[in-house]
Amino acid sequence: MVEIDYIHSVERSEIREVLEANSSGLYAKEMWWKDFGAGLPEDIQYMEDGFYVKKTNIPLGRSLDFWFIPLNKAEIKVNGETVFAPREETLMRFRVKRCILVETLLGRC
Repeated sequence: MVEIDYIHSVERSEIREVLEANSSGLYAKEMWWKDFGAGLPEDIQYMEDGFYVKKTNIPLGRSLDFWFIPLNKAEIKVNGETVFAPREETLMRFRVKRCILVETLLGRC
């Protein structure tokens, strides 16, 4: 699972997007947000820990780009571990690629 936490550029509220990667590509699995407006969902499924939550299963393809600015205070986690927290303008590219068995066994994929 990939979790992207950030501050919404317009609404200035906390957002969490949860993605899943598998051999067929990337999927948007959950969205957590604290405010409405400026492109944020209005159809909530439930509330948890002060967040509105929506579970989804939306295919996003094999790649996804996020543009972060310092104002976003973004933090990217993989399986619960922070792997990147950009502090300057950053284009973050997520790609799903096929790996040969040897790469997987060596932990390089």
